[in-house]
Amino acid sequence: MQIKHLEQKNQSYRNIKLSGLTIKAFLNGIANAGAENIDFSKATIQVILTRANQSHVIAQNNLKVLGLASSIDSLNQAAFADTIDTGFVLTSATTSMVSFLIPFGGIIDLEGDDEIYIEVVNNAGLFGDPALFASSYLEIKPVKAVGVERFIPRIRAYVIQANETANQYMLEDNLIRLAIINFDKTSFLNNVVNNLIFSSATLDETYTFSDLIANKISRYGRQLLPHADADLSVDMQQDQSFVLTDFHQEFDAVVLDMQFNSANVNASCNYIVAWNYSTSWTILAKADAKNKAANAVTTAKINAVSVKGK
Repeated sequence: MQIKHLEQKNQSYRNIKLSGLTIKAFLNGIANAGAENIDFSKATIQVILTRANQSHVIAQNNLKVLGLASSIDSLNQAAFADTIDTGFVLTSATTSMVSFLIPFGGIIDLEGDDEIYIEVVNNAGLFGDPALFASSYLEIKPVKAVGVERFIPRIRAYVIQANETANQYMLEDNLIRLAIINFDKTSFLNNVVNNLIFSSATLDETYTFSDLIANKISRYGRQLLPHADADLSVDMQQDQSFVLTDFHQEFDAVVLDMQFNSANVNASCNYIVAWNYSTSWTILAKADAKNKAANAVTTAKINAVSVKGK
């Protein structure tokens, strides 16, 4: 689906398996004209699953919140720099692209009347230069996947209010990813978060600001290009966006207690973004049946090879 300047567009999908969305922004200047600036907060998206006459909101927010929360400590985080100079040039100095992925954290298997509805609205300010308006656009596609569905994911964002000193966030059960994002800090100076306490049914942990930085350095270091002669130069992202947990574990009864340096908490610049899920016996029974069927096919193949080899 392609969405142009000031355009609202939607598309529905059926009979596919998907695990997320890819977002690509194509910035098309005219004979090198046009500043390649893009502000993903000016594009909003909603992703809704309809199944058995019930609607499930998978995600509903602007692409800057969802995109940065999905891209922390990866090379895709360059999409949220002040300019897209780190984008990839596709044609001779006239077209460049920035891209990122919004993962769901699991597979959604669309069968029968199941439907995923995606709606995107591009508002004024998405593309920063009038020279780019006519031919620049977003392209959004589902990430097709292989596997079985075990739950219905949802992504929710909680805004941290300006000048906040402390707050408690009830993030509920089945938490599979948690990110703290910030839009206005480009270094580790002038910290927003003083410390936080992550509490759950299985883990209680306290993080100071220096703990968050240390974890970020460790995570981001694994994404850096390893060779000195690599084609792309990569700098450490010294921003104040952090990942606390990332799809490798899940937590129940999650509570986040946070203390802030209130003088550094600016309006609409700080968010908590949580990936949770819901499931049912119907979903789990279907997943189990599909796993058994796949195992039966694998067993039959092994038996066939074993008989042939005798």
